[in-house]
Amino acid sequence: MQYIVIIGAFQALVALWLLQFRERKSVSNYLFIFLLSAIAVHLTIKFVIFNFILDESIRQQMNTFIGVCYGPLIYLYTLSKTKKEFSVAGKWYIFIPLFVLMIAYFTISCVFVILNHVDQKLLDLYNNFSLYLIFSINLYYPLKSILIAGKNKKENLEKVEYDVINRISYCILIMELGVIASKTLLYLYPEENQLINLSIRSVAYFLLLVICLLIVRKSLKTEMSASSKVDLNKDIQVTFNQDFIGEDTSLKTVDYEIKFSELWQKMDQSVRQKQLYRDCDLNLDQLALKTEINKYQISEMLNGYKHKPFYRYINEYRIEYFKNIVEKAIEKEENINFLSFAYEAGFKSKSSFNRYFKEIIGKTPSEYYKSMVNEGKQPSFEISA
Repeated sequence: MQYIVIIGAFQALVALWLLQFRERKSVSNYLFIFLLSAIAVHLTIKFVIFNFILDESIRQQMNTFIGVCYGPLIYLYTLSKTKKEFSVAGKWYIFIPLFVLMIAYFTISCVFVILNHVDQKLLDLYNNFSLYLIFSINLYYPLKSILIAGKNKKENLEKVEYDVINRISYCILIMELGVIASKTLLYLYPEENQLINLSIRSVAYFLLLVICLLIVRKSLKTEMSASSKVDLNKDIQVTFNQDFIGEDTSLKTVDYEIKFSELWQKMDQSVRQKQLYRDCDLNLDQLALKTEINKYQISEMLNGYKHKPFYRYINEYRIEYFKNIVEKAIEKEENINFLSFAYEAGFKSKSSFNRYFKEIIGKTPSEYYKSMVNEGKQPSFEISA
């Protein structure tokens, strides 16, 4: 078991170095840094206890407080990957059990040092309290993480993130199921107490090693993916420069036509026919999902091919829809409520509607309505594709 502990601690330190110095810093990466740090400290403490503490009751029974933070950390990582503008500070109370157990652990350790012997009743009290607390927390948060990841698999989570969340969560759950297994085996075979404790702890430490390897694997996959994208962009840029340097700007336009003409027609037709723009929460990721077109291609088409940002493109269709229902209301001599029509078209707020209407049409909605009434006709409005 000691070999597993020292290998796991070393693996945690290697993974920690990889995240600390080689990956881009973000909230999610810092959470994995904290998780790896906790594993490294946990296994280091166990290595010291197994090698330098002579009392067998402490070596085999005293739980380490750090394990209580594994479930909360993978839960926070899941939230950071599935919620926009997520703040870890808003979930500070999740770590209250960690601080409680940490105080209890060091307090009891100091008591044993002062007394120069182990108080078995005090040790049993700490072990029972810490065991049930760690078990409940590391059962609840990984299960919750798996459910959240499952709900956001298609919309907000990449496959590599979904896989690492699920696998780490399952590792933590298996560790806690080991508690049930150990209690059951100790009840059935009390005479094998030492062997059962040794076996269950070895499995738990091995799973901590697996968690470290999963984080390393995820980090390397992310880095390779980022490198391939950079290399691809460089290749495209080099090819473009070699083939078109000194050429007329019109040739670059022709290149975009060749590259995006059919794809643009597919996306634009889908936006118009399915009226995707009427979804007030529509964003680039959702448009990519609904049109089955890569979001980076959509972004390049809009910015490079059509020379308009995403929200300008979507809001032009919303304003076209708004103007059509206003025209129909005028024809039928119905009451007109600009704000209701704007919401129906897909705008989320009055301010954004007024701003984009003025920017695209050149008039406020009221001015546009008055001009239509004064002219006695309903001018058509078309968006150039």
